[in-house]
Amino acid sequence: HGIPKFNQVGAGPCAGPIMAMKTKFKGTALVTGAAKRLGAAVALHLAGQGHHIALHYNRSKPQAMKTAQAIYKTGVRCELFACDLSDEKAVSGLVGQVHQSMPNLNLLVNSASMFVPGRFGQDMGLFKTHWDINFKASYILSCAFTRLVKKGHIINFIDTNVARNVTRYEDYLLTKKTLYAFTKMAAAAWGPNIRVNGISPGMILSPVNHPSDDRARRAKKIPLQRIGHPKYIVQTLQFLLDNDYLTGQIIANDRGENLM
Repeated sequence: HGIPKFNQVGAGPCAGPIMAMKTKFKGTALVTGAAKRLGAAVALHLAGQGHHIALHYNRSKPQAMKTAQAIYKTGVRCELFACDLSDEKAVSGLVGQVHQSMPNLNLLVNSASMFVPGRFGQDMGLFKTHWDINFKASYILSCAFTRLVKKGHIINFIDTNVARNVTRYEDYLLTKKTLYAFTKMAAAAWGPNIRVNGISPGMILSPVNHPSDDRARRAKKIPLQRIGHPKYIVQTLQFLLDNDYLTGQIIANDRGENLM
């Protein structure tokens, strides 16, 4: 009776009963930025497919608990891990904490991201935060994952705009271009036991820092002329999981936006 409790690393550990699983157990997935928005959709989908979830969050504890409640209802185990991805020391220990608590870790989804307008050289503090969260954290987590996991899969969330070079989000886009290159290089370096792939979403959710949602207007300039939805991203994620002959692939799920 009442609200089920979850193991929470960095947020006060407590344990609750684990319900019987309805699907075949697939291992444990560490999903960064999984408290809300696209990260939460990914975590919920993976839970529904039989993955236990290591749910990472930073400041969004209430949303993380709400997402964990929904995951719990699917019958899988869920643990919460609080970590500031701009803190190198904290990031360096995150995968180890997850692996110690959930040793069947076999999937890392780097979905956390910072998206704020910024020109080159305009604000070095903003550049550093973009770099630390969007690239450096994914790099550190991926390297740690590869050291601890014998056979697994890393999926990086990039951005369809990596095909472009003109933007008012210059610091942000540079970090995503770097993550794009890292995904390719890591796939070549870490096979055959670790697969590394990426997803480049287009206009899926309205950015949190936009005063108005202008996606419908912008979508008219794109081949399929439709606003996206998280369901399309999780479909692509599932495709990458199911096809174990794929590595080093980055799928632009964007209604053709990268063609423009």
